[in-house]
Amino acid sequence: MTKRLSAEQFGPERLNQLTGAADDLMLLVEVIDAGGFSAASVRTGVPKSRLSRRIAALEEKLGVNLLLRNSRNFEVTEIGEQLYQHGCIVRSEMHAAMTLVHDTQGEPGGTLRVACPIALVTEVVGRVAADFALAYPRVRLCLTTTMGTLESQTKHADLVLLPSARDLPDSDMIVHRVALARYVLAATPAVVEAAGHPAHPEALSGMDAIGWGSTDESTRWHLVGPNNERADFEARIRFSSDNLIMIHEAALAGLGVARLPEIQCRRHVEQGQLCVVMPGWAPPPISIYALYASRRHISIAGKLFLNELVKQFQALTP
Repeated sequence: MTKRLSAEQFGPERLNQLTGAADDLMLLVEVIDAGGFSAASVRTGVPKSRLSRRIAALEEKLGVNLLLRNSRNFEVTEIGEQLYQHGCIVRSEMHAAMTLVHDTQGEPGGTLRVACPIALVTEVVGRVAADFALAYPRVRLCLTTTMGTLESQTKHADLVLLPSARDLPDSDMIVHRVALARYVLAATPAVVEAAGHPAHPEALSGMDAIGWGSTDESTRWHLVGPNNERADFEARIRFSSDNLIMIHEAALAGLGVARLPEIQCRRHVEQGQLCVVMPGWAPPPISIYALYASRRHISIAGKLFLNELVKQFQALTP
């Protein structure tokens, strides 16, 4: 038999207390997610001073310190981290419940949280997201930029876009390949001229190059040529970055040859600011995957957004 609370046990005052505590818990999650009160204020639209007061009130109510902060540092206490993890679960379940309600109404609505590498946002996904938000005003679309790693925002997003040169490791996520992004070797005409217009990968050895990642990355680059011929060459890394936009800018500045997505540098190639080095030879393509949690079905909004992404990539990479 289910035991019901009496009106005295669960009256308006008690309900207000529980509702207020839940709201404060969600604000704590937002503050920790954003890495501070200022960033959380920008993200949520709640003034920084109010956020600080609400978290302080929650700490006083619980009798524990959840955050350690001063003008320079922001640190989450052990109990704060534990409460944050519970709060993430609560937020996720609240979001799933609201999505279920909207989906039963037969039209997209609710919140759709998308995590995507910043280079993809700039070149493709940003435009798709803006058009999607205009087409479906009942959907609140939250687009977060990431560093393009599997760990980036997978816990806090409904849909994660992830480029990868390899098959993704097994996980509890459902994986769809959205597109296959072709890469090219690109450099300024002056860099290509100085290298003597190389025609085969062997001629690229020792050429100034722009690397991906940290300074200790491998300098051996892999290329695929006509009839699926494979070749490697030793690049002389002059500059490196973990940001494709920065790598693109470095190529435009004439720092060397770079491995870039064809759709990212297409405009500058057409305008003559960059050249495709050794047409017919290129780095291996990169798959772009969409991941979402397998423990619940993707929402109608998520399905529609994925469909729009696939259409856009198909148009750009015929």
